[in-house]
Parts: sequence; structure tokens; C-alpha cells
Amino acid sequence: MGRRSFEIIKQIVDSTLSAIYGIEDKCIICEEYEEQDYLCAKCKNDINIINIESSIIHEDEEFKSYSLGFYAYGLKKLILKFKYNKNFLAGKILSNYMSDFILEYLMDKVDILTFIPSSKISLKNRGFNQCEVLCKYISKKCNIPYKNLLYKINNSVDQIGLDNIKRWENIKGSFTSKNRKEIEGKRVLIIDDVITSGATAFYAAKAIKEINAKEVFILTVAKSRV
Repeated sequence: MGRRSFEIIKQIVDSTLSAIYGIEDKCIICEEYEEQDYLCAKCKNDINIINIESSIIHEDEEFKSYSLGFYAYGLKKLILKFKYNKNFLAGKILSNYMSDFILEYLMDKVDILTFIPSSKISLKNRGFNQCEVLCKYISKKCNIPYKNLLYKINNSVDQIGLDNIKRWENIKGSFTSKNRKEIEGKRVLIIDDVITSGATAFYAAKAIKEINAKEVFILTVAKSRV
């Protein structure tokens, strides 16, 4: 078992133990008393699932993208707790929402799941790839296989803080996929946490499509209004 896999498993176990022995009576978002489900009624109502469907069109290519809702309120709070506070229970809750969406709308359209890879710097700083963890959870619940199909091939700077034009310039050429035998003729769903300009999702999807995937879709937790 690699060091990164061990760290991910350890963080999941630690989060689970915390949920069982430390915060089982608290809402994961507001930390007020809650008897079950780890979400109080107020915070649960604050998670606005509206199922956004859009298309990312660029360079004469088009890819369908789906998001559970906008990057705001409850969804944003759960993402931040998961991504920056290493709260894997928040990630589990988000993955359940994503799994429910797949089971209802995409189950007969997807053969394989994959995820957006982290940069080496992000992986070193965070200790895990939040998209990979979501993908693992979803794969188990939906019984859809997942594979690490995408690889970062350059050191693009972090997209946070860049305007839309610079986001497209920064991420272009950042992804490749070498798993032709596993992808050819397959319908692939890419898992990501937040979509903003669509540049990252587009070039990731394009890398997979270029080695003869039948179709490529993107599913994210949230869509930024920026």
C-alpha cells in the first residue's frame, strides 16, 4: 500500500471515529445539537440541490456538465470542511448526494468513473485528493468501477484567483490519459468538486475523449457563479 493511500485511509478512519465518539450529537456544519444524520434541519435546508445541467463548449468540442447546485450556503460549507479541514464525514455526505444524482439520472449512461487529479503541490499540502475520495465513495454506492485515468503533465499554477481567460490559458495541455484499452468505447464520468470557468473539466474530458472514449461527462458538487 502506498503512503498516499495509507494517509487517505487513516484520515477516513479518524473522521469516522470522531463521528462515532465525538460529534455524533452535533450538526457537522453549525455544530449545534442534532440527534441523527449529522445535519440539523436548518443546515440541511441550506443545502440547495437544484441539479444544474450545462454544456462546456470550446475549441469546437462540447461536453455535458452536471452540478448538484451553486457553490454557496450549505454545499460550500460542506466542501470547505471536507477539502480544507479534512472532514471526511462531510465528503461522505457530499458523495451520497452525488450518488443519488447518478442513480436517478445517469446510471444507464456511465461505464466508468474517474476524477480530476491534484497537482503535486496541492497533494503535498492537503495530503489527499478530495475528488479521488468522492470518486471512491460514489463507486462503492453506485457499483460503478473507477480508475485513475487522468495525469497532470505540467505544473500549472493554482486556478484560484485567476480570471476566466487566464484559467483557460493556464490549464491548457495540463492533462493526458494513457489508458486507451480501459477507455476505448466507454462512457466516462469525471468527478470534480467545483466547476468555475469549465476549463479544468474541459481539458480533462478532452484528454479522455482523444483516446477514443465513446462519451465523456462531468459531475461536480457545485458550480461557481463567478
